[in-house]
Amino acid sequence: MENTLISIKAKNKVTTQNINITKRKGGVNKTEQQTPRGQLHNETIYGSIKQYVTKFEKVGSDFNAEKIVTVSKPAYREALLRRLQEFNNDPKKAFTGKNSLEKNPIFLDKACSKQLPERVKTVSLETVYTIRKDVSPNLKLDKVIDANIRKILEARLKEYDGDAKKAFSNLDENPIWLNKEKGIAIKSVTITGVSNAIALHEKRDKDGKLILDTDGKVQPSDFVSTSNNHHVAIYRDANGDLQENVVSFFEAVTRVNLGLPIIDKDYKRDEGWNFLFTMKQNEYFVFPNKETGFDPNEIDLLNPENYALISPNLFRVQKTTIKDYFFRHHLETTVDDKKELKDITWKRCGLSAINGIIKVRVNHTGQIVSVGEY
Repeated sequence: MENTLISIKAKNKVTTQNINITKRKGGVNKTEQQTPRGQLHNETIYGSIKQYVTKFEKVGSDFNAEKIVTVSKPAYREALLRRLQEFNNDPKKAFTGKNSLEKNPIFLDKACSKQLPERVKTVSLETVYTIRKDVSPNLKLDKVIDANIRKILEARLKEYDGDAKKAFSNLDENPIWLNKEKGIAIKSVTITGVSNAIALHEKRDKDGKLILDTDGKVQPSDFVSTSNNHHVAIYRDANGDLQENVVSFFEAVTRVNLGLPIIDKDYKRDEGWNFLFTMKQNEYFVFPNKETGFDPNEIDLLNPENYALISPNLFRVQKTTIKDYFFRHHLETTVDDKKELKDITWKRCGLSAINGIIKVRVNHTGQIVSVGEY
């Protein structure tokens, strides 16, 4: 039993070649086309608005000229730009290491009495994806975009001692007035939706012509969340650190339709990145184990006699998000995240924790048939 490895089929197919048949006068039309093998995006359609976002950010390697322009205080902005220009517009040299503000501060006056703080306030115009929601007990007031409407709703909730069910129910008989004199009641509100989305269409006027913005670019519309990810590609950068590129199922299908490889092995190659492997749902990986001294590089993973050693360290990919990966032991039949069983029946890893893992392919009879990317 200890030599038994459980096989679960990985979801590798993105599209299949199908023949689309449509009727026409005197016969039928047959067209070969690629059919996606999954849901391309979630059903909800979002709108978008531009909104000013204020943040307090630490001055570091990402403070290039474009970033510094968003700093709210003119004096801070000018001082940061001067430091950046001193180092040929290289933010890494200007604001990290020995030139970090902690080790090499920027003074704002000749007497060196006023020092630029390590964290500065930035203000930038960002795209926010929105959706209309009915006012109901489940409405999250902090997501309501209109500040005036949000205050009215908060006052209504306070009136009912924080009981959302009483405050936001039966609105036909007990309306929430935006303007009582004009008979305008609040029945639905615009709230923030997902943080990332893609556009399905482009804005057009009544004559079907594309609508351009002030920069001459086509205005996108009808935004959707791309739902599940197809794979995460792992690379090693020029500094020897692991990096990732998360590819959604939508993007994978798009690459197939464009005749491109699903896995971009040349991603940022010009910046010194080298492709290592991908992680897809139900793919298998052998983890090193410092406590037991197990190192997958020191044994023959293809030899069935070593399966008893491999088994405790063999995990399959359960799900992936940005720099956050969940694995399940190949013998585990549940998806419970019990703390006492962490690293035994399940793992949750970031980029640093997957350094040293080896990808293997387990066939339908539970045999390891290949090692590395396949």
